[in-house]
Amino acid sequence: MKTWWRRKSLAPAILPVCLIIFFMLFCPINAFAEGSGHLTLDEITVVDSASSDPQAAVVEKNVIEKGKNVTIPDVLKDEPDIVVSRRAGIGDNADILAIRGLSANRIMLNINGRPVNAAGVVGGYYIDWSTVPLDNIEKLEIIKGGSSAIYGNNALGGVVNVITKKPTEKMETSAFATYGGGTGIDGIQNYRLTNSYKIGPVGYSISGSFQKANPFLWNNDYEGKNFSSNLYVDMPLSGQIALGFQYANTIRGFIRENRKSQNPNDPGFYQKLNNGYPLSFGETMAPGSGKVLMPGPGAMWDKTKNYFDVGYSQPIGNAIVEFKAYKNYEDRNEKNYSSTFVNPSYGDGALVLDRKVESDRSYGGSLQGTVPLGSHELITGIDYKVMMYGDIVVNYADNNYNGSPYTGGPSSNLGTSWGYYAQDTWKMFDCFTLTVGLRYDTYSNVPQHGANIKTLEDNAFSPKLIGTYRVTDADTVTASLYQALRTPGLPETYWWYNGQTHGNPELKPEKNNAAELAWQHTFGKKHLAKLTGYYYSIDDFIIFRNDPTWRGVYNIDKVQITGVSVSGKSEILSWLNGTASVTYMKTNKEGDIFDISKLTDQLDYMPDWRAHIGLGFKLPYYDALLNVTARYVGEAQTIYTYKTTTQFSQLQHLGSYVTGDLELKVPITKYGELSIYAENIFDKDYEERFGYPMMGRIIGTAAKITF
Repeated sequence: MKTWWRRKSLAPAILPVCLIIFFMLFCPINAFAEGSGHLTLDEITVVDSASSDPQAAVVEKNVIEKGKNVTIPDVLKDEPDIVVSRRAGIGDNADILAIRGLSANRIMLNINGRPVNAAGVVGGYYIDWSTVPLDNIEKLEIIKGGSSAIYGNNALGGVVNVITKKPTEKMETSAFATYGGGTGIDGIQNYRLTNSYKIGPVGYSISGSFQKANPFLWNNDYEGKNFSSNLYVDMPLSGQIALGFQYANTIRGFIRENRKSQNPNDPGFYQKLNNGYPLSFGETMAPGSGKVLMPGPGAMWDKTKNYFDVGYSQPIGNAIVEFKAYKNYEDRNEKNYSSTFVNPSYGDGALVLDRKVESDRSYGGSLQGTVPLGSHELITGIDYKVMMYGDIVVNYADNNYNGSPYTGGPSSNLGTSWGYYAQDTWKMFDCFTLTVGLRYDTYSNVPQHGANIKTLEDNAFSPKLIGTYRVTDADTVTASLYQALRTPGLPETYWWYNGQTHGNPELKPEKNNAAELAWQHTFGKKHLAKLTGYYYSIDDFIIFRNDPTWRGVYNIDKVQITGVSVSGKSEILSWLNGTASVTYMKTNKEGDIFDISKLTDQLDYMPDWRAHIGLGFKLPYYDALLNVTARYVGEAQTIYTYKTTTQFSQLQHLGSYVTGDLELKVPITKYGELSIYAENIFDKDYEERFGYPMMGRIIGTAAKITF
């Protein structure tokens, strides 16, 4: 039975919200006199233009700070062409976001222009969204597809650019706090504090945040602490040095299996081990295998990431030269405890594993020049990246519990890549702009410390062609034809050679032959409609299968992705705005050596249909805003192998679902606002990933003050 609300932890968690409210009430009350009278489109929607890339969609701060949003996938779940498939509603570190069917190992994540993708090895992920907080973010830029020559070879699916707020000569400070809970979970907390200021030639911005959530799935509690700082120094001749540091710490519990049996033909498959939590699958503590990596009570990791970066920009006449360099450090301290369900000869709670995983030591840099030449803008550059990680240090492993020896070891492989690119944007006529680009990528993944892995290396050219035609003042058409490359990563190289394929046949890089078409029409200044279509034909699609009987990496001969999306926004009345989108996407694969039974010709977890509609109401009292959102996600499917004595695979279907959200914002002073929100208001039971139920109805409150 679902528990509607747990009150026991409400009082201590709500205190920060109350403190913000207190300060807001003692600020001068001018908001009611300064009301705008009607909503603007940007208050409730995703903007369809970007300052740094004309192909990007931009998500503004007011959308980022809606409801219980904790991470970037929370913010983007309603964006056209984006699919979010989470195991846990808060703090999931898995590969949970896909752009046009292409997931995190094909997405580049940048913070202020520097990539933060991890090495992706030893249980880490190319993007751990739980360690990228929504602190001090001015906006998010989403570039869908790989049409730009500027971005690297892991940007086959697109780019997410996080733009933080730059300091100004007026000091700005903001505090933000939310608290919520509901069906099966309480204690969802999120607190953020930012400050920025520029004094003469020196500017800075700092931010810190804390997130915490009690477990919804068994043992899956979450806590995050983050701090970031940026320093900007104006140099002679209009140059600028930028220094950045980001610290992220997450403590998360591994989800425990909550089924009495893993055999779907056994009644125990539908019976809980712990009635206090939903029926769900668990997870394992990668890398490796054995009982010591099957989560018991209190199994957790404590992950710390440190990002360092430096940048320098220098105008030279009308041109500008930019240099950037960065270094990543990521470590995980992991502990596991015995479970009677895993090893019946043990009780619950004995330490069986204590290890440190040095999961990322990557670094790199780039040099780029931008030169306007008459009606041309020429961009040329070079980027360099080293993907590497450190050792796995096992402080303790109970091999009696495990049933076999378990040891750590040094890093097994290292990857380097170089990218060279040139792109010319030519305004041929007032109504037509042509962009031509060419990128050359080379990579090498090599073994280290005597590891039994084969070297992989290759190189390729990727041409790009984009044309934008302004048909009328209200209509713009953009067409793109391009190739995009994606090379194998370190974990893929390792499991290609040490997995079921044993290095045969050769693991090839992916190549996407793509076509995109977009049409945008504006109806005056208050209405906008956009139609986008795309076709991807990806040769040698790389896929990783982690299956009880089949673990490895291989190429699917071909994957085709066809999609179309329609989106729009409108200021319907002075007090009513609306947004809506519908996305249809079809995937098709050919030559999947794992799916020998040909259970499906589609990619996992990619629904054909998605839609959303949002309405924003300006209420007649206190300039309050009421936002209402409904979301539809169509049926998806995945191949799942059951862990039984006679293991077998089945095609599993995830049913379609509709959820609804509400949010009411009330300005209290010109400095702040209060809001209440309700997510999944109809308490819909649904799954984004097979075997992992999502949270039900959540209700919470938020407060923000800016001065």
